[in-house]
Amino acid sequence: MKSFLCRHEIHCTPAEFWEKIHFGGFNQAMYDRLGYGYEVLEDDPESGKRRSHITPVVDAPAVLVKALGESVSFEERGQLHRDAEDDPAKHRYEFDVIPAVFPNKIKINGHMTVEPKGDDRCWRCVQFNVGCTIFGIGGIFEHFVVKEIQKNYDESARFTNDYLAGRLG
Repeated sequence: MKSFLCRHEIHCTPAEFWEKIHFGGFNQAMYDRLGYGYEVLEDDPESGKRRSHITPVVDAPAVLVKALGESVSFEERGQLHRDAEDDPAKHRYEFDVIPAVFPNKIKINGHMTVEPKGDDRCWRCVQFNVGCTIFGIGGIFEHFVVKEIQKNYDESARFTNDYLAGRLG
């Protein structure tokens, strides 16, 4: 299993991040920008629960396409924990990614927090764990998924800041 952290500066406060970015229409706009299929199955700001079905566009190595198929999709199941209701910097979103194929052999999960950075910015910190126990392709899968996640989170940070600055639309 590979574990890694994606950390990006986001141009809003922690409270604004949870309100404007995490909940609301932002995710649809971001996934549209990435060219992904995105369907909200549950998004409840009150309870903090979110479920969505995502179909990314990926250029996977041939060995992965042969083993896993042409189409990639997954369900994200997450829960926002408001450990200190009055301090959004202490909130934590935990998630599991359930792939459409081999869900018992592929594990992707993690958590996201935001840390204040001055008065009007924050760090979005997302810790990921990626594991695959499919014989012959586990290491290739893990390496590929880590690379894709890092690339997509770099792009999503740029998109998030453009969105917050009103430069999109």
